[in-house]
Amino acid sequence: MTRYTVLTTFPAGRASGNVGDQLIEIAVKRLVTRVRGTTEFLTIFREDPLDERLDEINATAAVLLPGFPIRDVPMYPGCYRLVPDLDRIKVPLIPVGANWNVYPGDGFSRNALRYSPETTAFLRRVADGVPQFSCREFHVCEVLRRHGITNSVMTGDPAWYDPDFLHVPLHTPATIERLVYSPPLSAFYLAQGLAVLEMLAETFPRAKRYCAMHLADAKSTTFTDRRPTNDASMRLDIAEKNARIRARARELGFEVLELAGNVAGLDFYRECDLHVGYECHAHLGFLRQRRPSVLIAEDARGVGFNYTLGTGGCDGFLRRKLEDAPRPREGGTSGYCVTAEEFAIAPAHPDVAAQVRQYLREELDTGFRRYQGLAKLIDETYDRAMLPFLHSLPG
Repeated sequence: MTRYTVLTTFPAGRASGNVGDQLIEIAVKRLVTRVRGTTEFLTIFREDPLDERLDEINATAAVLLPGFPIRDVPMYPGCYRLVPDLDRIKVPLIPVGANWNVYPGDGFSRNALRYSPETTAFLRRVADGVPQFSCREFHVCEVLRRHGITNSVMTGDPAWYDPDFLHVPLHTPATIERLVYSPPLSAFYLAQGLAVLEMLAETFPRAKRYCAMHLADAKSTTFTDRRPTNDASMRLDIAEKNARIRARARELGFEVLELAGNVAGLDFYRECDLHVGYECHAHLGFLRQRRPSVLIAEDARGVGFNYTLGTGGCDGFLRRKLEDAPRPREGGTSGYCVTAEEFAIAPAHPDVAAQVRQYLREELDTGFRRYQGLAKLIDETYDRAMLPFLHSLPG
């Protein structure tokens, strides 16, 4: 029986309880077990020091890094605590579905981004120890190539794949009986997010409607402008922003689902017809269970998924003044902070609610024609990329 160490991005019982991070961890374990047979996992939070557990870790076949977050915050030691001397880890460090994040995350962001020498050296060290550097979308591969890493492969996010739904066609509802909305993470999108919520209530008045909260209301991340502003959304923390979302959702007849830390609660999505919102892993929670979804991209994460999957999404921001754009600002472990200067360059798009309404009308009128082939794309990515990657794991 093979045993792996998993450095999870989901700290059980701590911080935001981000159910998306929990889904990634569970998905990786299911996929590895499906391919490798009976498997054991030593699971450790990525920010915990490993010095006292090296003997356990070195007795496993490899260290798996689900949702490997490429950041300059710093990345090591920071996102990953590991040990001061990496040579003491005798087994390979293997990213599974690496991701990156900047605001706003468009083409200019990708071209302008340069990681620090320290982060680049760490990334190259990891890449040199593996035959394939697994990335969750194509833009991650592009960013790595710009930093001299050429063995990346687009395997998709592990959360794309539910073994129970592989090679199952996409459900294309004729009418929407159950609808799920997920709110934006950043308070910069609060007004837009409320407009989308109101649009959905108007467009689907007979549907049973849900507002899905994927994170707890931790106040550790505050979306605050560094300069005086009259825009209250630039001074809200997560709890205040979410309180306004919840209150308006209930006024509009939505049932609020508190899903933080409850990955089993995502199985409810298979009973629903449509998701519209901002949470990447609500989007993937629907697609993996073969339900249509529309993702409004807040930053590079959503932009990358929408580009790679090819349908079912739009940008929530409106890029301005490319020539004056500042250096892209990086995301932290559960979001990003945006200054007023950066927000002025890519503010929330004022017409997103109307755009999504039109898109939904077109899809319902045509039987979700733009989603034809999406299930096949996910299945083929699994067969051609994720499955060979899983077979390449040591052990």
